[in-house]
Amino acid sequence: MFVYTVPDIPILLTTFSLLYLLNVAEAIFNYLLEAGLLGSLAVGIVYGPEVSSIVPENVLQTLLILGYIGLILLVFEAGLSTNIALLYDNSTSSILVGGSGILLPIALSILVVHFGFGYDILPSFVAGASLSSTSLGTTLSLLKPELRQTRPGIVLLSAALFDDVVGLIIAAIMQTLSSNALGSVSWQNIVRPLLVSVAFAGSTCLLVWALQLLMKPMPDHWKRDIYRAETQLFLQAVFLAGFVAGAKYAGTSELFGAYLSGVLVGHIFQSPPENVQPSARSASIDSAAPSAGIYTPHLTFDTFVQPILRYVLSPIFFASIGSALPIRTLGSVDGSSRVVWRGFVYALLMAGAKALTGFWLFIPPTFLTFQTICPTWRIRNRHRQSIPDPLEELLMSPMRSAIFVGLAMIARGEIALIISQIARPILTQVSQELYAIVIWAILLDTVIGAVGVGIVLRQNPKASG
Repeated sequence: MFVYTVPDIPILLTTFSLLYLLNVAEAIFNYLLEAGLLGSLAVGIVYGPEVSSIVPENVLQTLLILGYIGLILLVFEAGLSTNIALLYDNSTSSILVGGSGILLPIALSILVVHFGFGYDILPSFVAGASLSSTSLGTTLSLLKPELRQTRPGIVLLSAALFDDVVGLIIAAIMQTLSSNALGSVSWQNIVRPLLVSVAFAGSTCLLVWALQLLMKPMPDHWKRDIYRAETQLFLQAVFLAGFVAGAKYAGTSELFGAYLSGVLVGHIFQSPPENVQPSARSASIDSAAPSAGIYTPHLTFDTFVQPILRYVLSPIFFASIGSALPIRTLGSVDGSSRVVWRGFVYALLMAGAKALTGFWLFIPPTFLTFQTICPTWRIRNRHRQSIPDPLEELLMSPMRSAIFVGLAMIARGEIALIISQIARPILTQVSQELYAIVIWAILLDTVIGAVGVGIVLRQNPKASG
């Protein structure tokens, strides 16, 4: 039976200092490198069990849950701000970037770990599979809302989501491999997450169409009630919870479900009907004052959710990743320090493998597009959402686009840690060295990717905000 008791002063002060220092560290790293997430990551490492171990395990578990809620909200926000026209126009480029970002690290890992470090093929493949994912949380923290309206932004976001879905498949395979022989991997473990993801995306399109038909005959006062703040919050909570739970229990990624729910809410309720908007119709509805009583999904999220996400939940998420890193094993394994230089070399090679995915941005978008998909959506979205001039100047050239996407794809994070933890029995068949090498790569590549993107953004102060 749960009994309410007053927490001890040490726990209160420790948790308070953690929450405060997360924001201080984010502000410092954001000022220096345009990569505030590294500050939260560093604080999480210091407070975690591998360094100071001053935060109790039950508190860490609570922070992990809160942090993952933050990640889900980050993905939901990305869905809200998705430009449907750009998503369709660059869907092929996104698949190519995501696919090559999976295959290149696995292929290079087999070459380096098997032929260079002397490990068997299976551990070499598993190490590469752990490093094949892209950190969706890191990607979203680097992609400011205006960046998500550009071609590099939409390609990066959708490629990271693609990697997340494939990462789920890889995690299922790793779980089977860790407990059984290679021959026992069933085709359901590989096919089911992919088919469920496609079915979820198709069902979302059908649901959008059905809800739009349902809303057309609604009376004006009903439509006006839909754009009240409390109604918008309720709708966002219901769709987000439903899609996240449905996606997880169906067998695909809950983050994919969160993204689709954001796309659905953002598309259906993006623009109120003419007779629902405030009198100053010439003004953008997203910039309308809350006193007008009209809240779009973006305005509702920015007003009520974004402050909590930015200053509490998002920093906690990256701190939880930092606290989970096994720092003590990174300096020496079995009395040998060669894990350090091997970890650095492997991290650089894995960073290079991901950076090469930016090559696809050199190909003109008109060459890789589905010309016949939803032309009415394309016209309407292009009329409504334009690319900000400073970002177009910074990112729209092929060279800058390729560099930006390549660097942002380098960062690993939550999915890589999950896969490496599941596959730990395979990685540690001989010794703990290969597992430590993989952790080195996850940590260094997250830093390299975040710092690299920060440097690119620093080239234009307007773009970096």
